[in-house]
Amino acid sequence: MEKYLAGKASIGICTLLSLTLGLSACGSSSTSNTANDSAAVKQAWTGFFSGSTSAADKISLLQNGQEFSQVINEASGLAISKTSSATVSNVVINSPTTATVSYSIDLGGKPALQNQTGTAVKVGGKWLVGDSSFCALLALEGQSVPACSSSTSTSAG
Repeated sequence: MEKYLAGKASIGICTLLSLTLGLSACGSSSTSNTANDSAAVKQAWTGFFSGSTSAADKISLLQNGQEFSQVINEASGLAISKTSSATVSNVVINSPTTATVSYSIDLGGKPALQNQTGTAVKVGGKWLVGDSSFCALLALEGQSVPACSSSTSTSAG
């Protein structure tokens, strides 16, 4: 009887270890996915605010970008826009489709907006700059864009 119980106990421990290791593997996959998502968010933000990114590419990096094509095309033609860049200091993945981004924008190598908070959204498997964040930046410049009235958020970020 003791051998029977000892055998059952070792099977139970092996099963428990297998489940634990299996869950650990799932956990590391989740961490890996979060790291990949964070990198994709960072790439979208730095690409969108880079002066070397074409207007067409900026439109593709912005949620509902086509609705903002006129303002993006106009801004891309300005000399100062060609010197812009963004630094992303932190990305927090809030859900499979939303993230909070901490970032700063430089113009001509000098800080223009520091320590800003914005939103990234995942649409069709691709992380994009949230239109609410772009609208908040336009509002800081005093620009009123019709597409912003349909934006999901009016917060300054």
